[in-house]
Amino acid sequence: MSLPGYDETLTRFCLGKLKAGVDLQLTKSGDIALTRDGDLQAGNTQINALFRLVERWRQSESTVSDLFAPMLRASQQLEELSKTRALDKGPSLSMNPKDYHDVTESILEYQSVSSVLAGSILLVLNNLLQRLKKDLNASDDEWKLAGTKINNNSIGVIFTAAAANFRHHDEWACAKRPNTQQLQSMEVLCKGLNLPVLTHGFPTIRTNVCGQILMSLSHGSVDHLHQITFEYAKALSKYQ
Repeated sequence: MSLPGYDETLTRFCLGKLKAGVDLQLTKSGDIALTRDGDLQAGNTQINALFRLVERWRQSESTVSDLFAPMLRASQQLEELSKTRALDKGPSLSMNPKDYHDVTESILEYQSVSSVLAGSILLVLNNLLQRLKKDLNASDDEWKLAGTKINNNSIGVIFTAAAANFRHHDEWACAKRPNTQQLQSMEVLCKGLNLPVLTHGFPTIRTNVCGQILMSLSHGSVDHLHQITFEYAKALSKYQ
């Protein structure tokens, strides 16, 4: 399996400056400059951070795409079954209990497949952007304010909240009083899903909702998902 080409990636995401300037840097004492984690620094802080993002993304692209296709199918099948049931067009519990329970099991299976695969994708992308943030020495405020907002939240903030949901939704389900960190993630995701943060005093989000979040962000297109990821990355790095 071949990686996307470097020049191809730069053209795809309008990062032409990275075709030049990715050179080794020297410290004031004349030593070769290193990154925070010991790699050779390639270009200034901005160029180096974006160069490292591109290289990491190229290594991750096939994984994201391979996960996205079955996630999309599961999400579409889930939506179809859920709509049919909501309209009372499927088998009824009273008239055909076996088929009714079969549909219920299919709904649960598609929910699991969609949410687990979507959570994995969002975790990968969040990790890429978190490392970019550190390479840029970007502040938390810059992370929150960069790029086009979706429901008043940046892509970085949404990815982080979704990744937290993927890792900790079982803890959220047990939280009678969510802590500050949990509430921050819940508020972001609830805005995206048009849900109240709390219902009868308990967290509304008590399961893995990454499938819904990813479908909303991507509009069902992995290309769009990659595009908004890089648009955010360029905004965070102040790339022009």
